[in-house]
Amino acid sequence: MSEYLSEEEQIAKMKTWWGQNGTSLVLSIVVGIVVIAGWRWYDSYSEDQVHEASRAYALYLAASPEDKAVAAAQISDDFKGTAYHAFVLFQQARDALAKEDFLRAEQLLQQVIDEADDILLVDLARIRIAKLQYALDRSSEALSTLDAISNEGYRSMGLETKGDIYAGLGQVELAHEAYRAALDSLDPAEQRPILEMKAKNVAPFNGEYVEFSATLSDALEQAQQTLDEAAAAEKEATQPPSATQVAAPQTNAQETESDDE
Repeated sequence: MSEYLSEEEQIAKMKTWWGQNGTSLVLSIVVGIVVIAGWRWYDSYSEDQVHEASRAYALYLAASPEDKAVAAAQISDDFKGTAYHAFVLFQQARDALAKEDFLRAEQLLQQVIDEADDILLVDLARIRIAKLQYALDRSSEALSTLDAISNEGYRSMGLETKGDIYAGLGQVELAHEAYRAALDSLDPAEQRPILEMKAKNVAPFNGEYVEFSATLSDALEQAQQTLDEAAAAEKEATQPPSATQVAAPQTNAQETESDDE
């Protein structure tokens, strides 16, 4: 009898607990099922979206010049903010630069900054727009644009671009600091010979920074010319003398003897 009463007590306790917690337990289970089902649907939807965006971008690349505008507008409407939308804007900015439509190119790059979801693409757009701003004699804006770079992946490139701007402005010390910072931010395994050359080109001489007149391209051209001249001289030195060169000393000796007579 005591065992029977014990089971009744257990059932009564279970009923009491269920009355207090049953609703929240059922609700938790339902929410969990909905979350799992929703995540699976979203994952499938996202994958489909990526495929559709990739297909739309491929069609844009293959489109004729007349149809590219329509394809670009379609991507902007359906996949705004995605990487593929940014790729289209980069392509359009490059085309605008080729036509020397600098204002249009700047607007397109700014659109990447304003709308792209990927911070890497945003920082890449910042670097490109900063170079354009500097080319348009808006150095202060260019430097401010580069200051906004936040991803480590483009930190070194952004600092190098800063160095280029400072060097172009004749601010040698700031250029050197920017180049050195760019080198310091590189991965230990990464090699950037041109960046190293830029840093050396603006390094202090005898403890002082000296403004240089030659650009980096001029320096590279002069270095290549020196190498070519050295190679030509070495080649000439290793070639055997010609018959004319061998006979020349004999002719001179005969002329000397004739003069003595």
